Amino acid sequence: MTEKRRSRGVHLLCTACAPLICFLGAGSVQAGAAWEMFEARCLDPFEHQAEPVVDGLEQLSSLPWQRGYLDGAGRLLVLDAAPEDGLRSCEVSEKGGAALDPSFVNWVTDVTARRLYASVDGVLASVEWIEPQVHVEAFVWNGGATYRVLETDLES
Repeated sequence: MTEKRRSRGVHLLCTACAPLICFLGAGSVQAGAAWEMFEARCLDPFEHQAEPVVDGLEQLSSLPWQRGYLDGAGRLLVLDAAPEDGLRSCEVSEKGGAALDPSFVNWVTDVTARRLYASVDGVLASVEWIEPQVHVEAFVWNGGATYRVLETDLES
């Protein structure tokens, strides 16, 4: 996925619902908590072929294909039911991180050592334990971090 696609997706959300602009302009939050939120609300459900968990979050927008939610600490969760690169995705972003959470780095080390995921074209792709394949990626952007899981239409 290119940065252009990400920017367009954020732009579509922002034009549909002004509260997302508040996320982009808000101050920093507790760095590192996005990984925990992502793991519990996005990654674990996707690995178990379940729906992401949005209970207790404030819904910001609802487009035909995309929904945005904020938690009480200012972290943004975005569900995309029609991403360009797969079947559905869930991502969590937070402002204030200059690097990825060390817990994410430890998770990557663990799941690659156990051969649950393998690095493919810059993302972690699940291997034979789940189908369709799940991809996990993380990146740091200007003043924040984002963690994303994608359910693909690919077989392991």
